[in-house]
Amino acid sequence: MDLIVAWISLLFGLLGMCFACCSIFARRGSLDRRSAWYTGFSAMGSELAPWLFLGALALASGAALLGANRHMIGRFGLGLHLLASMGLLLALWRARGTGELLEKVLMQGLGSDYASHIAAERKALLRAIPATSGWLRPFHYALPEVQWLRNLAYVKDGHALQKLDVLKPVAMPAKPMPILINFHGGAWIFGDKGTQGMPLLMHLAQNGWLVIDANYRLSPDVRMPEHLIDTKRVIAWAREHAAEYGGEPGFIAITGGSAGGHLCALAALTPNNPDWQPGFESADTQVQVAVPFYGKYDLMGQTATDLTFARFLADKVMQATRESAPDQWQTMDPASQINADAPPFMVLHGSHDSLIPVEEVRWFVQKLRKVSAQEVLYAEVPGAQHAWDVPRSLRCNLTVGPVQRFLEYRYAQWLRTATCK
Repeated sequence: MDLIVAWISLLFGLLGMCFACCSIFARRGSLDRRSAWYTGFSAMGSELAPWLFLGALALASGAALLGANRHMIGRFGLGLHLLASMGLLLALWRARGTGELLEKVLMQGLGSDYASHIAAERKALLRAIPATSGWLRPFHYALPEVQWLRNLAYVKDGHALQKLDVLKPVAMPAKPMPILINFHGGAWIFGDKGTQGMPLLMHLAQNGWLVIDANYRLSPDVRMPEHLIDTKRVIAWAREHAAEYGGEPGFIAITGGSAGGHLCALAALTPNNPDWQPGFESADTQVQVAVPFYGKYDLMGQTATDLTFARFLADKVMQATRESAPDQWQTMDPASQINADAPPFMVLHGSHDSLIPVEEVRWFVQKLRKVSAQEVLYAEVPGAQHAWDVPRSLRCNLTVGPVQRFLEYRYAQWLRTATCK
């Protein structure tokens, strides 16, 4: 019996080491099967470190009590549990500086006195999430202070995926609320509203924002530019209907992660283009702020040659290969759509992202800064993996507050301009 326990201890020790090592060591971003596995282990090891740490301790203690240490294999397994626990603690420790780094980014990009520009009544809404909030239920998002209206159609008699959720405070404020729209990730082929970026969305809805979390049609059922057209339909819907839910239709910020980050950036850079607004050409799809998380910004391969990614896009997402239809690819490439009229951007990416290279994001930000007339903030979060904002974790909680402050600053600037008109 104790030999079986020893082998089980070894197997779980190896599994724990996979979580720990992937969370500590970075792997260059690319879209392949190995990166997908690495991302999964790394994201869980980084963001669910407290749970995995306690699990490792419990397994090691149980194995020792059941006699695993009587065998060399068992002792080796217990040693792996110890090493994995230390690695997970290191991953958790590394996340503690996220808030300070993001605050530094805000002060460098907006000025050290940026908070003084936020209206007094809005400052009262700048409540930080406690660092340990939600750790016991990392994927439970609903808050009693937030009303969650689900599955509102943004296209009459449209596709089943052309629906959105509205999140708003139960205690509605007297004044109209700024609007934030979120587009989920999932490589343009999967994903669902209500599952990604929810700690940020819920926090904002709790604190004076009207939040819209939208689905869009997915590949391979549809091909680009249909995904982009749906994002613009959502923006147009918000501008027309948000006032019914207490929103200020003149101020719309957009966000999204991964494929949603790509769509967020692309929609922000291409407002009011009739080619991508069939049937609603006259609708105003301009946005006031863009906050993409770990997005894909280089579809043309200007920063790196990723043949696996190019084949995936050609097979599943685009209508043709990049070589046969370069113009079509370029129109869906955020970096190719950069222009001087771009809205303010706050771009966030993890230093350990193993799906999208951090070098690509730095290049995009540098290119955007050279052309845009507005501020372009860039936060490269140490130790963060793809999708770090999905569970309620230490790093995610420390990310939410600074993003809220950036959005509040931009809303204050918009209010000041709107008042002068």
